[in-house]
Amino acid sequence: MSKATVLNNVDHKNLKVDTRPESNNTQQVNRSLVHATEISELHKEFPLVFYKHTDTEQLQLHAILGLEKDENLFMGESGWITRFVPALLARGPFSLGYKKSQEEGETPADPVICIDMDDPRVNTELGEDIFLQFGGEAPYLEYVKKALQTIDSGIQFDKTLFTLVESMDLLEPVSIQIKLSNVEEINFSDYYTINQQKLANLTGENLSKLNQYGVLSLLYFVLSSMGNFQQLIALKNAKSAMF
Repeated sequence: MSKATVLNNVDHKNLKVDTRPESNNTQQVNRSLVHATEISELHKEFPLVFYKHTDTEQLQLHAILGLEKDENLFMGESGWITRFVPALLARGPFSLGYKKSQEEGETPADPVICIDMDDPRVNTELGEDIFLQFGGEAPYLEYVKKALQTIDSGIQFDKTLFTLVESMDLLEPVSIQIKLSNVEEINFSDYYTINQQKLANLTGENLSKLNQYGVLSLLYFVLSSMGNFQQLIALKNAKSAMF
């Protein structure tokens, strides 16, 4: 169980976060939940696909990182080999906390940054400084704050994205068969992508609606991200050739 506490530059002035890949296995995953607010960056690196939960049928957006369980092909010995990292993984041992309003109708307080003191990456000896010597925020904390803000704003934007694509019936199942350099074949099913023909045939009113909510360009980004499966295959073949 995590031990989250509100971060401050007095009690936590000497804390560091070990960001080395071997310091924690939370980065060794073959997919990551991502948010609509990061599509414009992540589509340049990863395949992005929609996933519908089998029980609740709620939609999620996933970045595909590997082809086997606990396999992150975009993680090298020195860390990520990509320019961008899914915010959920980039945030490290940090999260946002929300103070309860004292009275009904009161404006909610701004979220606060919390740190999990039980996370094995948190220490005082090795890693990235969280605060500077005289209490200012270190570059690593600025990086984390951006990831947390992406998640916070993305939670609301996701609802808009999913509502629009479902109401306009734009999703289609995608089944990807991946042939590797050896005899191995991998079937990638149970995911959805955007039906390009349906998107192209939308009425002017619906296209305008997608554009108004900032969703239209994101749908084309999701479509273009499918080309990143080729990079995934190349990384997998390179890894297999090493063994």
